Amino acid sequence: MRDRSGQVNIALSPDAVLGKVDNGNVLRLRSNGNSYAQAAEPVVDASKSFTVSAWVYNEAEGGSRFAISQGDGTSYSFELGREDGNGKKSWVFRMQTDEKGAASTAVAATSDGLNTVRTWALLTGVYDAQGKTLTLYVDGKEAGRAPVAATWSGQGPLQLGRSRHHGIWSGPWAGVIGHVLVWDKPLTADQVLALKGGKLDKEIKPVGSWLVG
Repeated sequence: MRDRSGQVNIALSPDAVLGKVDNGNVLRLRSNGNSYAQAAEPVVDASKSFTVSAWVYNEAEGGSRFAISQGDGTSYSFELGREDGNGKKSWVFRMQTDEKGAASTAVAATSDGLNTVRTWALLTGVYDAQGKTLTLYVDGKEAGRAPVAATWSGQGPLQLGRSRHHGIWSGPWAGVIGHVLVWDKPLTADQVLALKGGKLDKEIKPVGSWLVG
């Protein structure tokens, strides 16, 4: 998949399929170890401010599922998707604060009470290094926020449809991902809302964009 804003193209695995919807192109993934897409390098430094966003459609009733992440060693640096734990399903934006990737050193912003199955959702995760916060937006509205003192940035590339946990691939995406955008700055709440309506100022240029037309 060609990067429309930068220089980081994304390669598809054999079971990842490109398709079309009414307003653009999408990536369809089949929830297995051979259905994902991977860039050649990281797109952002996750120790600094950034924003990641995508339209997603999750078809899996159960299990944690990750639409976008970055990292391929011991652990992800960040991940965006659906969390399934303790009897609760929620959208999640999570970051690691330590290179060892322990669950105890992860910080997450999660949604509450939102449907996560068979519905389109615009997920946007914002890390504000200066403000020391993680914020998750769903359909342009703030859905969760968490304080974080500092984050860890691994050297692994951007991933679509999976995330790295304890040295193995986890959370295979089941469904569709489209309109993937990454900025090397924290978008404001007003800018995220404008993104939902397709009205974000064109001067606010992403450092990477895929499946956007």
